[in-house]
Amino acid sequence: MNPLTATSRRERIPELDLLRGFALFGIIMVNVQFIGLPFFKALTDLHPFTDPLSQFSKGLVGILLEGKFITLFSFMFGFGFWMFTHRARERGRTAGPLFFWRIFLLALFGAAHATLFWAGDILIPYAILGLLLLIFLNRSDKTVRIWMVLFPAFQVLLVVGFVVLVQWALTIPEAKDEVMAGFDEARMQMEQLTAATLQAYQSSSWTAMIPVRLQELAFVYQGYLFGGIGFFYLFGLFLAGMLAGRQGWFENLEEKLHVIRKRAPWLLLAGLAIAIPAYILYLRADILIPDWNSAAYITLFVVGTPLLSSAYAMLLILGYHRWRRARIWEWLGSAGRMSLTVYLTQSVILTTVFYGHGLGLMMKVPVAGMLLIALATFVLQVAAAHWWMQRFTMGPLEWLWRAATYGYLPALKRRMEEAE
Repeated sequence: MNPLTATSRRERIPELDLLRGFALFGIIMVNVQFIGLPFFKALTDLHPFTDPLSQFSKGLVGILLEGKFITLFSFMFGFGFWMFTHRARERGRTAGPLFFWRIFLLALFGAAHATLFWAGDILIPYAILGLLLLIFLNRSDKTVRIWMVLFPAFQVLLVVGFVVLVQWALTIPEAKDEVMAGFDEARMQMEQLTAATLQAYQSSSWTAMIPVRLQELAFVYQGYLFGGIGFFYLFGLFLAGMLAGRQGWFENLEEKLHVIRKRAPWLLLAGLAIAIPAYILYLRADILIPDWNSAAYITLFVVGTPLLSSAYAMLLILGYHRWRRARIWEWLGSAGRMSLTVYLTQSVILTTVFYGHGLGLMMKVPVAGMLLIALATFVLQVAAAHWWMQRFTMGPLEWLWRAATYGYLPALKRRMEEAE
């Protein structure tokens, strides 16, 4: 096989494409609120839509979707790392330098995405953390298994430690006023940023949006340090995905279905049992002042989210093997095969819908309406992806990424016998 050609349909594991496509569905359903509203309003009690339907919709997203699909997507990124390095070695290439160059190109995609479209980009964090995977490339499975648990634990300890430090400082009279003044100033800066965000994003000037977007990035990266979807948490998922590739978790799945059937319901129940109180704690937590609600929420989030995400993945696999002939799998898998293109065009479409250079619907659509827009967008993306993959070997951005990685132009148009 030419190393520059796309993986053929016979070589691909269809469940992997389905999981990527499914993850992209959940990602757009969560991200739409952070595009239809300024970040700060979407996260806090300043949320402008307080009607019962909006609160119910926001709660469903918070409990069932938020964090669960980026968890799955991150796990699949780690699996993709193993697959890339494994195939590079099979073809006699040195995996490390090639992956380093590939991940640098991913960072360029992320920089363009974060600067020109949306500050909530995940590709730059993936690129930064992806480089660290090279450290574990030749480590034993036991070592990888230990660290994939320790890194999420570090995420919890970081947040809990910060909460303890802040709450301890608030008990000291000499320090309390200074600490609270700092948080009041931070809150004021967030309110000013929100006002600037609204002014910029509701205008038709693309260039006016870029400086505000760069300010939002600073806020986003604080979340990667002290939020549930943090750097340590994500890296633990990368390691889990890499281990899954090594150990062949997705090979001969039909022989493992009986185990999946037994585990999926229990994982679903356990995940929901943790997700519901976690969301209640999230509503009670202060987004700026680290409190005990924040610490408890992050702890439950890091523990419970992988359980619910795993249950979703298992249920999808069971559904695929139960109703294998359903056309939806081919369509959803097409979106998964061009996940970079689908992920980035989600931001292009939604910012055009909500920002001033397009329809200008920011702050004008309640939560349920945002979710319907996200769902309609994803359905259109799936249809477009299916049409594209019937004719081409990979997505357009995947083709560009592969061409830049290897320095050659890989075949894009599908041969007639492959398309049939």
